[in-house]
Amino acid sequence: MDAKYYTLSVTVFQVGDTYQIELSYVDPDSDAQVAPVRGGADFKLTDLLALQATPDDYGKELSRQLFGAIEGNVRVRFLEVSAAAQKSNCFLRISVCIDPSARELHAVRWELLRHPDTNAALASSETSLLSRFMVSRDHRPVKVRARKALTALVAVSAPVGPTADKMAEKMGLAPVNFAGEVTRATRALEGIKDVRTLGGPGNPCTLDRLIAELRRDVDVLYLVSHGMFSSNEEKSALILQDDTGDAKRVAGEELCIPMGELPIVPRLIVLACCQSAGDGETIDATRRPAVQATLAARLADNGVPAVIAMQGLISMVTVERMMPVFFTELLVDGQIDRALAVARGRVRDRDDAWMPTLSMRLTTGRLWYTPGFRGGSGAGDKDGNQDQVWKLLVSSVSQGKVVPILGPRLLESVHGLETSRRLAESSGFPFPTSEWDDLPRVTQYLAVNRQRFNMVISYRDQLIQDLIAQHKDWLPASELPPQKQPALGTLLKLVGEHLGAGRADYAFKLIAALPASVYLTTTFDGLLEQELEANNKTPQKVLTRWRHKERPVDEASQSVSAPSQKAPIVYHAFGAFGPDTEASLVLTEDNHFDYLIANAAYNLMPDAVAAPLCAGSILLLGFRLTDWHFRVLFRLLMNLEGRAGRGDFCHVAVQLDPDTQTMADVERGKKYLADYFQDADKIQIYWGTAEEFLTALHAEIAKQGSGGAW
Repeated sequence: MDAKYYTLSVTVFQVGDTYQIELSYVDPDSDAQVAPVRGGADFKLTDLLALQATPDDYGKELSRQLFGAIEGNVRVRFLEVSAAAQKSNCFLRISVCIDPSARELHAVRWELLRHPDTNAALASSETSLLSRFMVSRDHRPVKVRARKALTALVAVSAPVGPTADKMAEKMGLAPVNFAGEVTRATRALEGIKDVRTLGGPGNPCTLDRLIAELRRDVDVLYLVSHGMFSSNEEKSALILQDDTGDAKRVAGEELCIPMGELPIVPRLIVLACCQSAGDGETIDATRRPAVQATLAARLADNGVPAVIAMQGLISMVTVERMMPVFFTELLVDGQIDRALAVARGRVRDRDDAWMPTLSMRLTTGRLWYTPGFRGGSGAGDKDGNQDQVWKLLVSSVSQGKVVPILGPRLLESVHGLETSRRLAESSGFPFPTSEWDDLPRVTQYLAVNRQRFNMVISYRDQLIQDLIAQHKDWLPASELPPQKQPALGTLLKLVGEHLGAGRADYAFKLIAALPASVYLTTTFDGLLEQELEANNKTPQKVLTRWRHKERPVDEASQSVSAPSQKAPIVYHAFGAFGPDTEASLVLTEDNHFDYLIANAAYNLMPDAVAAPLCAGSILLLGFRLTDWHFRVLFRLLMNLEGRAGRGDFCHVAVQLDPDTQTMADVERGKKYLADYFQDADKIQIYWGTAEEFLTALHAEIAKQGSGGAW
């Protein structure tokens, strides 16, 4: 069973000349919303400045200033939540958020904070997990991966040369032990299948090489180098290498800007670099440094969801002792803040143990997840019996009693999921960036301003650009500009062939191998048909004619015969791209409403599709609960005649863990999703990707002796 966490948010802001504290918390065992409490804080930064040489005294004074008087609301609430977490045998996750109005408090050594009653250090406790919440302007969803899919990069800058010698003499820099750092890191990361290294003789850790490695989709970056920070100039820098291996000073923005432009940024960056989180000096309140000045803050602002960095001049001895412990603990359960708390505890006897700081916007604090049936009150969780769910599902699937339902999220490996955001940016979409990934709303704006025909062309052209950007390394030049004007259908066919041949877990390949007679897809492409043909099947494409004023064209009018496993129907519920079919596309918000109205009037779904949906298992693959496609389609499924027959079968919805951008309380959100599907149609949730589920389903069928059905 997953560990439970009380989440306590401590927000500090300034009103006039006084500081205010707001405490809010989430109880994992309660759905009740508790109003936050507020109170004044007596921050005197000059008093903290005088105690910098004695960390214990600094922590006690910081606790006194934060929690104030004994009868204060903030102190009482903290003690109540702390006691409740301890009584429930739960972790207490403490997130310190500094409002822009009080940005000078970023320089405070929050990692020295003490419990107001017991005086215990909070940051090095294994039950109270302290981190800083860093606001980011990047609105991309933060998605975690399965542990077995994680990748890591160990980058060590150990410069050798005349420039390095001059820097060492001038700044007192100790040499970086490349072999020792790599050995310690890779040994601690043995649980991650793909661990790459950068640096060392013949492979210097240059900025260009580092960015090139990160383009290969890295989950964990461990960067070891010397660093520096000037609070007066509000500038940070790293000492990386040039092509000869000598030292080269790299400004913080030189690293952060290209990293923020990556399609996927690392989930966790560990900067074993001095002053990467500031110089560690408590400053006077009259100085107002920019919060985004430090390297850690800049990375967080550019979309990195978790950054561990160093305040001040941390010693190599402390880094060498704590980092292997951190990585070892991280691979136990994926909890970043818990792993760092254990690592801090190992070096609590050292004067610089407070220097590692964690800035994080992952509400769960988790780097990876374990795929499977769990969460909510479904059979896979209630009885803890995943084997029973698999047995029920395999029984119907192996007999061909299954209808896979395909959603737009299956296309991540094909053209990515940034199409809507790029379309919004290029079209001048006027709404907040948090809404840019809402494709129906973006296309609605385009349809109003450019009319539907031009909107469809803009969407098609953006898909072409995304396909080229994602696969330009191998796409033949003969199909690309300037040799040829690229065509969407041709590019999709090439990409489908490439992925189908090169990836055993290619979703469309695994779906096409199922013994289904009917497939329902909400995607606009022909990738499924392509894989069905590769499996020696003859797919029958059926489109919805929802825009017709009279009764829509049915499957008989489209020369479709009775579906079978050898000649399955592929029903494009929301249309498909093609020279004569683009009018069928359900794209905009209005399209979805008109589709529902047409369905109510004409019963759009063909009988050959509707009947199997009520007489077999359904597999919902590649949807997000908030997607328009899902919401419209799911309501149609819930209102089909004969729906009662679905109670005889096991159904599955595959869902990624909710991300921190769309859900503030992820664990409660997961329970809501599980209960939603369970109440709707006894649908089990498989937490993971469609690829993970389909691979597991393939293995279960083979294990239960039904492999011949594939």
